[in-house]
Amino acid sequence: MSKVTIYSPPSAAQVKNCTADFDLRRAPVPIHLVQFDKTIPILAVALYKGGTAYKLPEDAEANVRMGKRNNLYVYNPVLGCNEGRTLVYVAVTPQMTTQDGVFYPILEVLAGGGVAGTSPLQLIIQRNPVQEGDLEDTSEAQTLADLVSQAAASANAAADSARIVQENKDAIQNAKENIEAIKAAPANAKAAAASAKEARSWAVGDTASRPGEGMDNAKYYAALAQQVSQGAVGWYPNYEALYAAHDTGYDGNWAIIGDTDTIWVWDSDTGVWKDTGESSKFANYYDKTQIDANFYGKTQIDENFYGKTQIDANFYGKTQIDENFYGKTQIDAKLPKPVTVTVAASAWTTGDYTVSWDDGSTSNYTTCATVTVAGMTANSRIAVSDRTRVTDAVRMVAALEPGAGVVKFYANSAPTSAAVFVLEVSQ
Repeated sequence: MSKVTIYSPPSAAQVKNCTADFDLRRAPVPIHLVQFDKTIPILAVALYKGGTAYKLPEDAEANVRMGKRNNLYVYNPVLGCNEGRTLVYVAVTPQMTTQDGVFYPILEVLAGGGVAGTSPLQLIIQRNPVQEGDLEDTSEAQTLADLVSQAAASANAAADSARIVQENKDAIQNAKENIEAIKAAPANAKAAAASAKEARSWAVGDTASRPGEGMDNAKYYAALAQQVSQGAVGWYPNYEALYAAHDTGYDGNWAIIGDTDTIWVWDSDTGVWKDTGESSKFANYYDKTQIDANFYGKTQIDENFYGKTQIDANFYGKTQIDENFYGKTQIDAKLPKPVTVTVAASAWTTGDYTVSWDDGSTSNYTTCATVTVAGMTANSRIAVSDRTRVTDAVRMVAALEPGAGVVKFYANSAPTSAAVFVLEVSQ
């Protein structure tokens, strides 16, 4: 065995933080992984003794010890520690993810002739829907040099995949803008250009003109492989089940919903799960033989459809589109934004209040509460989000009205407790 030396994970490595204590046995932080994970994530384990940070002795050795089913095990040295020697790095090798389920490895520290074990870590390994037959489930005891080499190679591969996706981001966006310009052209030219785009879409997959066209190239699979290893949260029968299990998430998290048979992703800008419309069933896509039989080839496209020169002469260019149509920033500014507003029980004032509606009708109420909301105007449009938790206080509120920097809430009886609303606000 080797003494623990200073180690820094590669910049592109997937580092997951957790803790371990030599004395206390608190509930461990769950580490979520996918079966057959070959990206070799690295666990950054902060060491404690009785709740106080623990510093590894200079002559200490440290290993990860993990039992698997069928009397198999993993017993590997740690990669190293930080400069303060209070944090050790552990490589999660493929042998540690060959079985799905929950596992509780520990860290073993050898120093001064003694051996001490930490509280258990918790690895939650989700079953991979595609089982691998070429990775034999065995016991494992690797050398430190092998583990460091494997972790570095995995981090480099992940960085390459991310670079490929980033390099093509602008090209995908530009293609989308061009197809929108063509849609705005006269009907006959629009149909010809759309057919040409569709033929190229099935043949090449770089036009962003239909959902799922990127599934026909290696770059998509590289990005998908990285996402599967990092962000999958599982399959759920409907949106409600997904939200109940994961009411919050992180960029890159995704799930498959049975009701829609589509992939849903976490949107950190709005704080909700969104349906991408991407089908989870590959049977919905044409294979090469079907594309060849049903769509134009290059020669037919050249003979029957507009080329670049003709399109430039007859259709809007990027500058004209920028001048005449809303861009992403303008559209985003008009989309509803979620705002949480709390109406305190003490905010209600009794009186005679009349609210005028858009159709010219009015309603009368006997109590009103005015709450300050930044950015609100009298012309703002507000609606109660379905994310609002319905309580007795919320049920008693009968109407809402926007004003300059405020929202007014109306009722015929003042609630005796705070009413908390999630409002969708648009300008």
